[in-house]
Amino acid sequence: MASTSWQDRYGWFILAFFLAVTPIVLYGTKGAWDSIKNRVEDWLPPTFEETQRLIWFHGQFGTDELLMVSWKGCTLDDPRVAQYAAALEETDEYHGKQVHWFGQVVTGQEALKSLTSEPLDVPKSVALDRLTGWLIGPDHQQTCVVAVVSPQGEEDRAAAVEYAFVAADKVDGLGRDALIMAGTTLDGVAIDKASKESLAELNLGSFAVCILIMGIGFRSFRATLLVFLIAFFCEQLSTAIMYFSGQPVDSVLTLAANLTYVLGISSGVHLLNYYRESLAERSAKESVAWALKAAMVPCLLSAGTTAVGMISLTVSQIRPVTNFGTYAAVSVLAASVVLLIWAPASMYKIPIDPPWWHRRNQGLPWLHSVWAHLAGGISRLRWPITIGSVILCGICLMGVQRIKTSAQLHDLFWADAPIIQDYDWLEENVGPLIPIEVVLRINHPQEIKTDERFRMVEKVQQAMQNVDGVSATLSAATFAPVIPPADQRGLQATLKRAALRKMLAGRLENYVDMNYLRIEPVEKSGDDSDSQEGDVDELWRISARVHAGDRLDYGALMQRVRKAVGEATADMPNAKPIYSGSVPLIFKAQSEMLKDLIKSFGLAFVMIAIIMMILLRNMLTGLFSMIPNVLPPLLAFGTMGFLGLSVEIGSLLTASAALGIAVDDSLHFISWFKRGLQAGRTRLEATCLAYEHCGVAMTQTSLICSLGLLVFALSPFTPIARFAWLMFTLLMVALLCDLFILPAILLCFTKKPAVEDQPTNPSGSETEID
Repeated sequence: MASTSWQDRYGWFILAFFLAVTPIVLYGTKGAWDSIKNRVEDWLPPTFEETQRLIWFHGQFGTDELLMVSWKGCTLDDPRVAQYAAALEETDEYHGKQVHWFGQVVTGQEALKSLTSEPLDVPKSVALDRLTGWLIGPDHQQTCVVAVVSPQGEEDRAAAVEYAFVAADKVDGLGRDALIMAGTTLDGVAIDKASKESLAELNLGSFAVCILIMGIGFRSFRATLLVFLIAFFCEQLSTAIMYFSGQPVDSVLTLAANLTYVLGISSGVHLLNYYRESLAERSAKESVAWALKAAMVPCLLSAGTTAVGMISLTVSQIRPVTNFGTYAAVSVLAASVVLLIWAPASMYKIPIDPPWWHRRNQGLPWLHSVWAHLAGGISRLRWPITIGSVILCGICLMGVQRIKTSAQLHDLFWADAPIIQDYDWLEENVGPLIPIEVVLRINHPQEIKTDERFRMVEKVQQAMQNVDGVSATLSAATFAPVIPPADQRGLQATLKRAALRKMLAGRLENYVDMNYLRIEPVEKSGDDSDSQEGDVDELWRISARVHAGDRLDYGALMQRVRKAVGEATADMPNAKPIYSGSVPLIFKAQSEMLKDLIKSFGLAFVMIAIIMMILLRNMLTGLFSMIPNVLPPLLAFGTMGFLGLSVEIGSLLTASAALGIAVDDSLHFISWFKRGLQAGRTRLEATCLAYEHCGVAMTQTSLICSLGLLVFALSPFTPIARFAWLMFTLLMVALLCDLFILPAILLCFTKKPAVEDQPTNPSGSETEID
């Protein structure tokens, strides 16, 4: 009789289809990989006030992207400084075009000479003090080269940074190995490099770990190869989806593909275990249909709950987190469909039929005793276990309330990373690099004398310099002559002020060219009777710098800056400060990360709890069955809160992701528990049945997922490494919760006949519960 199964009729076609689309998928993967770019300033959406202010600031004063370059021996009398600056300003031939990678290039030597020469004639000691912490080090000898990236350099930061090294090779006695470099332009390039560095090796390591665990569990090369190939295809499909949908790929988003791979392995192991169990009573081809039927609902539910956990991350305002949640959810759902189509077709057409798979319980009779004793012990202690887990959740919640978030550069790299060492050296020997920008808008400047406007700028600059945490400031007043106090009297003082005003007025265009002043026409509105045709506002830029390595509380720092500037401008009715720069943006990112952690985890909990309630058809049992799934994230983040450890973007992803993944094993266990009850078993017997059918598979999948991800803990990009460590911890704790706490809860709250004997037939057979 002809077979009517779809695996028989369409099996070869399905395998041929996946083989045909593989080159397309790999093409998309390569395109996504080649396009990886990172810039921390792009993490927040343009709708945020802080982002809009930064965009406005860049529109007024140009980009704040710069490189600070120095070397040991880079002093004010080092001739290589001027030579290197000149080399940076040269054009470079790039892909057949002449390119200027850097616009403005400034050196400490040049700035000091400009200040101390005519017409400014600033005393050298004063000039050195003004430039200290920005272009000249605290020893008044060490200096640097500051290069502002051109628009062409912004388009290809990696090429601009590479040219900075090439320029050093053009200078005799210098060379690229001597350079010590930092700055916003280098940050994104360093993130790209760190996230890609060793990634191929780490992927191979993850593949090897998963294959090894599957090989030990399956003892079948064909089964191991099938699951690996499907999971590998799903990983590549995940990145291809990003590429073909036009989504720019960053380093955080690449984690979605790694997660899809290990989850594909996990689901494949469950499917193959169902198939293996069926072989004890059925033929290989009959077992394919039985395994698909047994695995369909749990696998789809598992994919659905995992996707729910990922989708909950889309409430985040941090764009890499939102993108990760979206594409991880799509990838996981796509992977489950691929698995449930490809695997049955392959197993039917290319049977996996090792002789030892036909033996019931795979030759491990001692496991019966282990599961029976475990079920019996948990049954006796079910109430203490359940109550204890609830109390532990409460304690962990207190720790979660103490969580602090961080989005600073030092959280993206290990302490021994070259970029961190260069940052630390430059900040110690030259000056800080993290900017706070204050723009002082002066209305009706024509009503205020020029020297008085400079005094206003100087007063605000000095107020910012005195703020605890601010290490250096810079403004147009830094590059102005010494301005005497306004209260000086006498003919000579009056003549000096007149000459000073004339000189300053004549140099305003210089400050515009230096990007420390903008003159903005005032748009006259219908109800603005004070504005006249031709009125302008002056925008004076005052830059402050803070140390990246100081681990400052940016929220408290901005409060201090606002207070100081507010007090300084209290007697300036025509002046209004506007705050921008990286510090307000990073503080906003940190604030949003904490809100997102709470919102996404809460949303995932509610949605998955509803699924569990529907599955168990009991609100109380469904709610309590969430304890084994929420306890691992609560335990991990509660511990971080108690220890004062900061949560960064890699850690942020794990809470909702782990919640969705942890439910997978719970669903398989609950599915077999319910089958036992429906077959007339007692709750204790149903628990033993669930252990028999799921215990080994749960352990295998948890080891595969956790150890497969743990390999990425070796990544030099710390968000990936911390994501790996936390996911490993969360999944292993989740396994213990599913093996000990979930059965206790089911035994406590599931309604069943009152008689609770020792199990008479713990393992049962597939026929009895089919």
